[in-house]
Amino acid sequence: MTCGGEFLKIQPGTGDALSPDDIANDYTDYVIWNRFKPVCLDIDGELGMECLDSGMVLLMDPIAALQDDILKEVLEQAYGDRSLDTVFLLGD
Repeated sequence: MTCGGEFLKIQPGTGDALSPDDIANDYTDYVIWNRFKPVCLDIDGELGMECLDSGMVLLMDPIAALQDDILKEVLEQAYGDRSLDTVFLLGD
């Protein structure tokens, strides 16, 4: 069975991907995003996914202080539009 739509996964970085240049430019943190498209739903309920794109948003402030701005920046990078109609599912 073919599935439609996409999933956008956003997660905080671990801190090990900042380059010396990033640090010299005052970046202190980052988030990683991935766009996934479901490709099929197996008979046993497994959902196969294809990674369409991914990226990283560099931050100069703590993640908690910038949550709305981060989401807008990720939407801009991933889809070229900050104002997409979206549904956010948040988790730990």
